[in-house]
Amino acid sequence: MYGKKLIKRVGSLVIVAVVVAGAFTMLPANEKVAGANAVIEELPQIVITEVMYNPATNYSEWVELFNPSDTEINLTGWVLKDSINTTFGDLSGIVLQPYEYIIVEDTNILNDNGDTVYLYNDTYSQIDSVTYITKSTDNYSIELNETMGWQESLVEGGTPGMPNSVMNAPQTTYEIKEEELPWGWYVTNVTVTLTAQDETSVKETKYKINGGDEKTYTEPFVIEGPGVFTVEYYSIDFWGVIEDVENFTVMIANLSSALDVTPTEVNWNETHTIVVKNAEGNVGLYAPREGTPRKEGTSTYIQWSEFLFDVSGKWWVADFVDSTECNAVPIIVNPLEIEVNATPDEIDYVKVGKEGSIATIQGTATMNGEAPAGAKVRLTYPNGDSDTKDINADGSFKFLDIIIGQKGAGEYNITVYIGNETYPDASGYDVMIVNTVAPNITLKENTAKGGFDIGIVSFEITYPEDGLALLPGNNYNISIYKGDELFAWKNTTGTSNEDKVSFDINNKVVELNSSMWEAGDYTLKVWVDVTGDGNWEYVGEIDYTVTPAPPVNLKILYPADKKLDVLNASANIQVIQLQIFGGNMTTYGTPEALGIGENNENVTERIKVEGAVLYSPPRSAYEYWKDGIWNITIFPTTGKSTIYVNVSWDDETANDTIETVKGGILTIEPTEIIVETPTEISIKVEDRQTPPNYYPNARVSLYYEDEGNLYMIGEAVENGTKTGNGSPGNGQTGIYEFTISSKYADRNIIVVAEFQPPGGEITYAYGRILSQPAHDLNTTLTPEKVMAGEMTEFNVLIKRGNESYAATFEFYILNETELAKLHEGKLDLGTFTPIPYEGSAGNYTFNKYIEEEGKYYLYVRTTNKKHDNMNNEPSFDVSKASVETSPDLLVKDIDKDTTVVFTVKWEGEAVNGTLLIKGVTEVASFEAYVNDTYEIEIINGEGNLTNLTAIATGNITFKFKSAKEGSVYADADGSLEVTTPSIEITEPKEKVAFLGEENLITIVVRHPLTKVGAEGLNVEVEVPGSGMIPVGTTDENGKLLFGIIPLQTGKIKIYVEEEFAGSIDVWIGLKIVIPSGLEEDKESVIVVTTRGGKPVEGATVKVNGTSIGTTNENGEVKYTPEKYGKITITAEKDGYYSATPKTVEVKKKPSTPGFEFIGIAVAIALIALIYRKRRK
Repeated sequence: MYGKKLIKRVGSLVIVAVVVAGAFTMLPANEKVAGANAVIEELPQIVITEVMYNPATNYSEWVELFNPSDTEINLTGWVLKDSINTTFGDLSGIVLQPYEYIIVEDTNILNDNGDTVYLYNDTYSQIDSVTYITKSTDNYSIELNETMGWQESLVEGGTPGMPNSVMNAPQTTYEIKEEELPWGWYVTNVTVTLTAQDETSVKETKYKINGGDEKTYTEPFVIEGPGVFTVEYYSIDFWGVIEDVENFTVMIANLSSALDVTPTEVNWNETHTIVVKNAEGNVGLYAPREGTPRKEGTSTYIQWSEFLFDVSGKWWVADFVDSTECNAVPIIVNPLEIEVNATPDEIDYVKVGKEGSIATIQGTATMNGEAPAGAKVRLTYPNGDSDTKDINADGSFKFLDIIIGQKGAGEYNITVYIGNETYPDASGYDVMIVNTVAPNITLKENTAKGGFDIGIVSFEITYPEDGLALLPGNNYNISIYKGDELFAWKNTTGTSNEDKVSFDINNKVVELNSSMWEAGDYTLKVWVDVTGDGNWEYVGEIDYTVTPAPPVNLKILYPADKKLDVLNASANIQVIQLQIFGGNMTTYGTPEALGIGENNENVTERIKVEGAVLYSPPRSAYEYWKDGIWNITIFPTTGKSTIYVNVSWDDETANDTIETVKGGILTIEPTEIIVETPTEISIKVEDRQTPPNYYPNARVSLYYEDEGNLYMIGEAVENGTKTGNGSPGNGQTGIYEFTISSKYADRNIIVVAEFQPPGGEITYAYGRILSQPAHDLNTTLTPEKVMAGEMTEFNVLIKRGNESYAATFEFYILNETELAKLHEGKLDLGTFTPIPYEGSAGNYTFNKYIEEEGKYYLYVRTTNKKHDNMNNEPSFDVSKASVETSPDLLVKDIDKDTTVVFTVKWEGEAVNGTLLIKGVTEVASFEAYVNDTYEIEIINGEGNLTNLTAIATGNITFKFKSAKEGSVYADADGSLEVTTPSIEITEPKEKVAFLGEENLITIVVRHPLTKVGAEGLNVEVEVPGSGMIPVGTTDENGKLLFGIIPLQTGKIKIYVEEEFAGSIDVWIGLKIVIPSGLEEDKESVIVVTTRGGKPVEGATVKVNGTSIGTTNENGEVKYTPEKYGKITITAEKDGYYSATPKTVEVKKKPSTPGFEFIGIAVAIALIALIYRKRRK
């Protein structure tokens, strides 16, 4: 089917277009829509879809273009060209609408026997092309097909401006969700799904119902009955090819008519009389799943007597009025209930082949208290498989030897039924539960560090029955939860998510890795299905924690698995690579960060490698690369052992290990020998088995380490090679004995052992013997005390035995730390420069200055390194010169044009030289303290500065250089402090000011040494809510009085000459208002206000220390004195300054009248009473 042609003419250009109705709409992938069964790959912006290069006589050649987008495209500036760059047609002014075809005509441009048509856009970029190489049938075009290939048109003249003839229409099918009953009608509304398929893509599907309006299909639609409905439908593909219209009919019965049926609900196997009223046509009674009526009739009143309902389910009475109308009423036939009891109720799953993995399921079934005749029992396993057998005559049943190890955990359903298995007439069931069990889950290793990719977390997961690996070969889900969040998971039967954590399963071990561990608490949950039925047999969990990273972190980059083998000597010089971090992955352990100096100074203190190596690598073995990555050259010695890597950074540490795998072990005695001294050496060759195997046939050789070449095998040691034969001293019990005399001192002797276990490969092991100098030199050194920085002549006397010893020597001055490292064998003397000396015959001198104080030692050895004075190094002490000043204190802004005298001594004696004063600068005179220096000459221990003015606070410090030639400056003890004046706030004494009222403040400024007042110093205050406020200058006594009315609480800060002098707290003060004339037993009101008179609510009022209550909103509290006399009243409240206590007098209450007065009053009253009575 093709669309309607629309023809446009633009000059000599003929444009034929097919406009496809509607827009192309992409719908969600989960919708059941008219979709494609193939996906169109990305198409050019404009597609060449058809070429007519061999038209009929007198007709033009033409090229068809198609816009495959939903956007119009202006083709002005676009061109079509052939293979020789000839322009074909003219595209100027043409706007190609969405999904529109056009044809471009020209004459005698294209070659019939082969050519290429190119389409270029307005920037002359090639958009599309088509090449043909053979001549087509006359007046037949070539067309693009739906596989993006080309074919000759199926119709003469081609299909210009419309979908190509070689393209196939879509095919649409329908599906109705609801069930059509066997007698041909539906008894519910129906849901229709249309599904269209095409070789490329479906653009849209259309449908209409009973000839109504045509609609675009977007989702399943519902047909609501009753009635007969005809649905017509078709689809259009991406290219505009239209499918022929198809249709189907749906008949929906009327369930709400006047048709009346009784009964409408019965039980199976009962007999009833069925009455049908108000029927309008042919009536039939249909049993479930049957298309032939059990009963028929044609009358408005029908009766079927003594009818047996022999099938359970939904029966229907259908009244077929005509071909377009059917009325229907259901009759529900309920199945009977069978009571089923099965045992056991539940058991735990047990692995197949283990005790407890086989069970017997048995029980009974009754119906109305009797065995159900003709019943069957079906055992349905968790995987859906089932076994069925007849019920015994007494209603019992038994399933023997069920292998639950194979059937799996879950619900075992025991159903007893009569009749159809799917639609039983009577049924009942019971269940047996096979419970899941917990596997063995053990945390094996947790070295993960939050914020890093360093470390792993590993678990061992095994069968609880036998400890074998649980996961391999089974289906499983391993999930990690962080709190309630599903964090990562690995699933063998579904999707996995290993973005944050990856899972590596190796036999029993599950190893977790992460490119960035997140610190926190986690739960690893494990589900395992060993039977493959989709149900879990083993379910368990374990908690673990990824801790935040420590301040220093270490990661072994190579070897990645942190394992090395001991190799043959030529290959055993190996490089490990490690990366050092601070507290995060962007803070790197660079040489600068670690405090490593030039030429790797201190590197062996910051990064130590120890353990199964020939010796801890010297600093020449370390190479820094980048990003905290270090390459370190090592020489492994022992198999099945450990190499320890330790990092120290700012008093924090990190460590990791590398395991050695292949290799033997050597036990060497002794490990140190003296040069040129015959020594017996014992070497035992073993492996790391338990117990160890010793090797009587090893080849054991001793070599000097090549001087200057790290770990390199050099000259063989004389008498230092043996090939074992199992004899004593030559392999018996793995022991090899040598007697050697070393030729070189301060040199490593490398022991090499090579052996081959039975049936194994050649194995290597190494050890070290240190050839030491003879520590036989006795040295004395003078002087024993030296001034720091002073060039000093040292005298050295060297003896060997009791005789002066003449040789060529190397002298080294070492501090205490360096000496300790020398004794430990950790000092690389190759990085030190020997001190030049003079002399002969055991008497020598050298000149040296040392700037740092401390104890120093002279280490002496011969240049051939065979003799030294180790453990007998003489020492000397270096101490500083001391400086005293007069005066010993300067005061800023007070001491002006002052003369300061400097006295310099060392060991209590006056010295000569130059004093470098730090903190003084020379202007017209001198000022201190400033960041500058000044030198003065010291003669006989004394020098001075005149006209020195103190302008800033600080400590003036000193360096001293002795007058001896060659001396240098060194720190000197002593300092001269430049301080602020002594400032006292004398008023208010409590250092408290009150809000909103004038507060008088008095300060006194004095020289701290002379106690004389400082006149003319500027004083400023900083008041809360305001900036700096000048308040005056001190008088001749150093005093200043000023007033402040603070408007905010806080602190009043006082500055003298811009130096902070002290502060006064600003409070809201309380005041007690007491009424006059407090009287015993008489209620009075005490009022608490601010000092400004505003009532204060919530203040606690106390009398003689006892609370009498808190004030109300009017600041009032009532008080009735119980005794007369003096009382003290206080008031306080958090955030307020307590009121000044008030002491007041409570008056004595008036006394009671005496007996005389009472008697007179009574008498008068009696007289008055008598008088009144007489008058009556």
